[in-house]
Amino acid sequence: MGEIVRQFLIESIALELNIGDLYQQFSAKYEQDYDFWWKLSIEEMNHAALIESINDIFLTEDFLPADKIELQTIKLRKMNYFIHENIEKFRTDNPLRADAFKLAIEIENSIGESHFELFMTSKPNSEVVKIMQKLNGDDINHASRMTKYIFKNGIL
Repeated sequence: MGEIVRQFLIESIALELNIGDLYQQFSAKYEQDYDFWWKLSIEEMNHAALIESINDIFLTEDFLPADKIELQTIKLRKMNYFIHENIEKFRTDNPLRADAFKLAIEIENSIGESHFELFMTSKPNSEVVKIMQKLNGDDINHASRMTKYIFKNGIL
């Protein structure tokens, strides 16, 4: 496997784990939304495990086009840094509950998360994609689920 593809997968896995950590932090900080954030956190950890499975079991150099992912890897690295900054901000400051949801929606609409979602909801063109989609199940559509939760609970 090429170094570019390997770095892309490393950053993709880190993104899912970082988002999961952020959502765990939200679940502890905003008790009224504990269940919501905890479930999303677990789903993000599952996403990381799925990507790791691709890396360990299924990936060949033909699976991801290396020439197109170098820029995506840079964007993922920047998003991981952004999430780390916000984990620290939410740990040390006292942001409003609505701020957590705004940040989460921004992250869910980011390049890494939106590509994961697109991959998981696209028409499967290989056995690998079919398996990954089946394993992922309902752990998708986080941004739209957040929006519905926000309106249902009068958060924004």
